[in-house]
Amino acid sequence: MSLAGKTILITGAAGGLGSALSEVCAAKGANLVLLDKDHRNLNKLSDRITEAGNPPPGLYPLDLAAAGIDEFNTLVDVIQTEFGGLDGLIHCALDFEGLQPLDQVEPHNWLKSMQVNLNAPWLLSCACLPLLKQSNSGRLFFLLDDPEKITDAYWGPYGTAKTALAGLVRQFDASLNNTGIIVRGIYPGAMRTAFRAMVYHAENPMEQPEPTIAAGKIVDLLTAEISDTELVINLV
Repeated sequence: MSLAGKTILITGAAGGLGSALSEVCAAKGANLVLLDKDHRNLNKLSDRITEAGNPPPGLYPLDLAAAGIDEFNTLVDVIQTEFGGLDGLIHCALDFEGLQPLDQVEPHNWLKSMQVNLNAPWLLSCACLPLLKQSNSGRLFFLLDDPEKITDAYWGPYGTAKTALAGLVRQFDASLNNTGIIVRGIYPGAMRTAFRAMVYHAENPMEQPEPTIAAGKIVDLLTAEISDTELVINLV
């Protein structure tokens, strides 16, 4: 399957993996809807995409921490009107305030992390399901993290939300089994991103691979015939 003419929605599009994924998808001919709260970096990403000779993506500035079903339904209406449908949704957005003991996490940071890392992916996925069901190649991908790592001490709301997100992937897969939508959780592994730098302060970031490598593998999953692969795909 080719990405040419397919419409792909990417959350956290201005981040390390999200931006790399956006650029690879654009190079493959996809119509892009790029969602992020960072207006400035969204515009920079759009410039890079168009300067590479690709059509301008659709930019959708939105803070997932403050978004609810009304905002997501509006987004779906925009996608239907502007693109006529949706073929893939990739959840790259994340919220992470740093490693700290549970009893030191501020309540508002806990709630914000749960909203961005768990609630928003569920709400947005549900809102997009009617469009994905109409596609003959619907993809619903969630970026996950190493479960043995994030259930350890200090990972707080991020670790809790990502662990729950893995359960959400299983439920979506089971409930959408007969719809033609392919659901997968994806563990991209270590990458040279701002998120990893927040976790591993003493690490030399140049020792880690560029997110473009993981992005290329995710695009392969968007275009490949997926049948017997594991529900959670480890790209490492």
